Amino acid sequence: MVWRSQDKATALERIVAVLCYLTGGLAGIVYIILSRSSAQSSFFRFHFLQAILLGILTILFQWTIGALSLIVTPLFTLLDNAMPATGGHIANGIGMGLTIVLQAFSLLPFYGLICAALGKFAEIPFLSNVVRQQMR
Repeated sequence: MVWRSQDKATALERIVAVLCYLTGGLAGIVYIILSRSSAQSSFFRFHFLQAILLGILTILFQWTIGALSLIVTPLFTLLDNAMPATGGHIANGIGMGLTIVLQAFSLLPFYGLICAALGKFAEIPFLSNVVRQQMR
């Protein structure tokens, strides 16, 4: 199946796709129920599934970082007590690195949102391929 950005999406599909990214896919479920149509466009289905996966991955990623910080923080507190000059700096560096990664990951839904508003397919490495495989 060829995925072209030239496929014309209706204004309603664009709006619902944008709302899917804002609500983690809940707006898409409401749209499917209200439209009572069994056949949805590939544009809507792509953004709907991708928004759901991004929402799930964001939650899992936040939980993982939270669990890591709960485990790592006491270890570096002990290290800071043993070596005051290094432990705190290492803990701050790791915390800052995890925060940057989490913030960068949280920008992906906004990228999808912008592409949906423009009527294009948002190409997110790995995730878009998974969505396309599920749509076949």
